[in-house]
Amino acid sequence: MNTTSRGILTTATGMLSQSRSLSQSRSLSRSRSLSLSLSRSQSQSQSRSLSQSQSQSRSLSQLLSRSRSQSQPRLLSQSLSLSQLLSRSLLLLLSLSLSLSLCLSLAGCSPADYKIAFFIYKGSDTFITELTEYMIENVPDGISFTLHDAGGSQAVQNQQIVELIGNGYDLFIINAVDRLACSSIMEKCEREGISVIFFNREPPQDALMGSNIYYIGIAPDNQGEKQAEIAASLFGENFARSRYDRNNDGIVQVAIIKGEQGHQDAEKRTDSCISRLRSLGYQVEVLTISVADWERQKGYDAMRGFYSQFSEDIELLFCNNDDMAVGAIDYLLGTGVYSPGGKEGLPFPIIGVDGTRVGLEVIEKGYLYGTVQNDKIGQADAILTLTQYIIEGKSMDDFPYLIADDHFIYIDGDVITQENAADYIES
Repeated sequence: MNTTSRGILTTATGMLSQSRSLSQSRSLSRSRSLSLSLSRSQSQSQSRSLSQSQSQSRSLSQLLSRSRSQSQPRLLSQSLSLSQLLSRSLLLLLSLSLSLSLCLSLAGCSPADYKIAFFIYKGSDTFITELTEYMIENVPDGISFTLHDAGGSQAVQNQQIVELIGNGYDLFIINAVDRLACSSIMEKCEREGISVIFFNREPPQDALMGSNIYYIGIAPDNQGEKQAEIAASLFGENFARSRYDRNNDGIVQVAIIKGEQGHQDAEKRTDSCISRLRSLGYQVEVLTISVADWERQKGYDAMRGFYSQFSEDIELLFCNNDDMAVGAIDYLLGTGVYSPGGKEGLPFPIIGVDGTRVGLEVIEKGYLYGTVQNDKIGQADAILTLTQYIIEGKSMDDFPYLIADDHFIYIDGDVITQENAADYIES
């Protein structure tokens, strides 16, 4: 114990001996708890409901200001007696002195002293739900954590974040609603000494220029390229001679169901799947691109919307994720275009991204030809490993993952088809 903390402790002890409140103090036990459970329902999972008008009228700066004012300590009730005030003050002083002594005597605070908040953009997203569940199940023992679902609203997520700033949190793990809305939050977190790990939705590079701010995700252009390679493995070297050239023109007619407009993963997957297919020697015509926001139902709606126009022309369907692909399959099964019997009976192949449970199931049934793994376990493990490094104050020199530009960590994913889907379902 250093001189300063010893002096504080001595003074506090002496004053406590003159107060009768010492015998009334109770020992407090710490417990690890999850204050908010992950909900797949948007209405259940939002930590605070906001009306649309409130969400639109509150700017980020107003929320930050509101959070700052709410974080100030409240005055004790004037009805408290002088002895009660003295007792509470001395107990707080003793607690602070002991904490100071402990932290100064160690290289860093232990995991038991650490407090983490997880923020996800929408709990109904299948991939995000599976990734988050794995992270929560593997948080080291003793770490206190909370989980917050924005329900797809950036205004809600802004409020969730700013209300926790100044409340003892050491690390925020954020799946942002809007990747472009991160800079102001990051400035505030850095001033408060809060470390930040983004995942799945990559912020602009200038938002990650501070210390202890990272992004962990996949390389989406690589995923698009692998989608094209799956298609090439099916078509062979001469597409014109394959049964998939429905109109016998030697050109691959492609439809695309795209994720979220402006999302970096959606944009890069869409561009790279086509450019890679062309680089492999295929002539490609893009018939249509329909946005479905990563959702199964919207994938169904997208397929219904363009199938009547291109039903005889589509020779390949790329989907930016498995949920949208499954939605398209729902439509094709419902209309009788797809029927049981496996991939050989399908008029055109569908290729997705993610490797979710439902995606793997429809691959096994033969409706989805293949997918590119969006390695949720690999990403979650990287997030938890990085969390441990930050908690322990370890040097990043021996961090087991490659860090690009000091802040970006990308996890690769495998190609999954009917031949190996069972291996991933079992794991």
